[in-house]
Amino acid sequence: MSRFFLPLILLALPAPALAQETQASAAAKFSREFAATDANKDGALTRAELQGRMARMRIGSKRPDAANAKGLTDLWFSRADANRNGKVTEAEAQKLLAAIFRRYDANGDGRIGGGERAAAKARMQGR
Repeated sequence: MSRFFLPLILLALPAPALAQETQASAAAKFSREFAATDANKDGALTRAELQGRMARMRIGSKRPDAANAKGLTDLWFSRADANRNGKVTEAEAQKLLAAIFRRYDANGDGRIGGGERAAAKARMQGR
């Protein structure tokens, strides 16, 4: 689980196995999640805000323990905080999400289908 990070988790949020996620629909979901995570509504996420959200998320039937929530937060922040100011704007986060989306869109059709989602999860879990 330590190799999971928020954008991939968001792509894996409840969706029928054969449903196809487009980059636009993933970005819209992520925008809603970003707003919900931004506790002080200043337009940027801090490590504390994200770590709090990570601790409340479910991955399958489990919640990450405190160490995993911190690890997930640190991994995501190291990739998303492009200007290294200790905050992540939605633009920075969306840029990371777009890069991850492209990586998992194996056939380059602008959609992540059930097979691509399953393959991405398997790679992230080391299978």
